[in-house]
Amino acid sequence: MNTRKRTRVIRTIALSFGLFSAAASATNFNYTNLEVGFTSNPSGLAAKARLAFMDGAHFIVNGSSQFEGDWIASGGAGFHAPINGFVDVHGDAQVYSVKFPQDDKHDWGELAYGVNIGVRAWVLPQMEANILVGQVAFDSDDTRSVVEIGGRFHSTDALSLGGVYRFNGLYKEQFYLNVRFEL
Repeated sequence: MNTRKRTRVIRTIALSFGLFSAAASATNFNYTNLEVGFTSNPSGLAAKARLAFMDGAHFIVNGSSQFEGDWIASGGAGFHAPINGFVDVHGDAQVYSVKFPQDDKHDWGELAYGVNIGVRAWVLPQMEANILVGQVAFDSDDTRSVVEIGGRFHSTDALSLGGVYRFNGLYKEQFYLNVRFEL
């Protein structure tokens, strides 16, 4: 290989590492946070907490209720990774305890498991867009889809306001408005 070709190969490799090393070393979003919000139609309260315990991995805990003898509580572990300098992919696997309103059969709720995958992207300097899809399986005959589309305004590095439209099989379609505290 002549010197000119070797120089091009070295430059190409260096450029590739330069472009992808920043994306490989850090995510675009914080995955250690506490979120509190309310849902509408049906109205209720919800909370979510994430704790990054290593690069690319986090624990997640969720809870919500309409205060009609119902709840959705879940917890598990997930992953997060950058796609490029503006977009992250994230996912999780969780165990659920679900009690629907007027469910007299299950005093402590039904156990289920679920998996989710989502994308978060910066669309403006302080604006984030996000989407999440997944499934929650109660048994082989009862699997429900989870789809959430939303956005978030990051007013400071420590505080953001979000809005999500949920259309899923756990509750009927609803809006979820929340405040997230980055820890």
